[in-house]
Amino acid sequence: MRTGSCMLLAALLAAAGCGGSGGSYGSGPTNTGGSTSTQIAVKNNLFDPSSTTVPVGSTVTWTWAAGSVLHNVTFSDGPKSADQSSGTYARTFNTAGTYSYNCTIHPGMNGSVKVQ
Repeated sequence: MRTGSCMLLAALLAAAGCGGSGGSYGSGPTNTGGSTSTQIAVKNNLFDPSSTTVPVGSTVTWTWAAGSVLHNVTFSDGPKSADQSSGTYARTFNTAGTYSYNCTIHPGMNGSVKVQ
C-alpha cells in the first residue's frame, strides 16, 4: 500500500472505534435535509432527521431509540426535555421561525425545527 492509502485506512479505523459509552450506535441520519416530519428519533449521538420544516401549530415529537444512552433536547429559546434514555418529548410550535436545539450532554448533537 502507498503511504497515503495507509494513512487513510488508519484514519477510517480510528474514526470507527470512536464513540460514547454503552449502547449500539445508529448508522447515521436517514434524512438529513428536506424533511417535513413531525417525528424525530433520538439515537446515540444524533437526531434523525436533524432538521425538519413544519407548519405553524405543529407538534413535533422526539422519541428515544431502544438502547439509547442518556440524551436531552434543549432549545436555545429555553424549553428542554429531561435527561432520559427512553420515552418521548413533544413541543408545539405556534410561532413561525427557526428553533435550534441540541443535546447538552453530547456536544455536536444538534438540530433545528423550521416553522412556517
